Amino acid sequence: MIRSTALTLAIITTASPAVALSCLRPDAVNMFEYARDSADVYYVIKGRLMALDPYEIPTSESGKDNSTDTQVQITGSGLSTNGFSIPVDTNATVRLTCLAVWCANPPPDEELLMIVKSEKDALVLEVGPCGGTAISWNKDAEERLLRCHQSDICEAATR
Repeated sequence: MIRSTALTLAIITTASPAVALSCLRPDAVNMFEYARDSADVYYVIKGRLMALDPYEIPTSESGKDNSTDTQVQITGSGLSTNGFSIPVDTNATVRLTCLAVWCANPPPDEELLMIVKSEKDALVLEVGPCGGTAISWNKDAEERLLRCHQSDICEAATR
């Protein structure tokens, strides 16, 4: 009994915050299915973000969840029945959030696959400590997302 208690205490004290926050890697198909099945309105966009102001990185305060918003310009193409064929050039908000002591980082400065939420008269890209609704673009992710959208054959990436 003492041995198992000591082992449990050793595991608890050596666990780091990174271990405590268990995140699955974001996937294009999972994001698409989430948006498709949601009662909210989402747009699927392949493109780039340009921050109109510097990103303000959220900070955790006493374990509370919080967020910061940054205005961005999204350029790229939106998803239609013919693939990514709708030109997009619009303003949006990137919402970076914290979950307890873990906080999001801004999306990378590269081509992304994004699921952008329509909130009232604004578009919002949500990014949390475990990712969010934007991932780095790659051909495989785009092909799987298009297959899911066009034929309902939805296969998430193998881990």
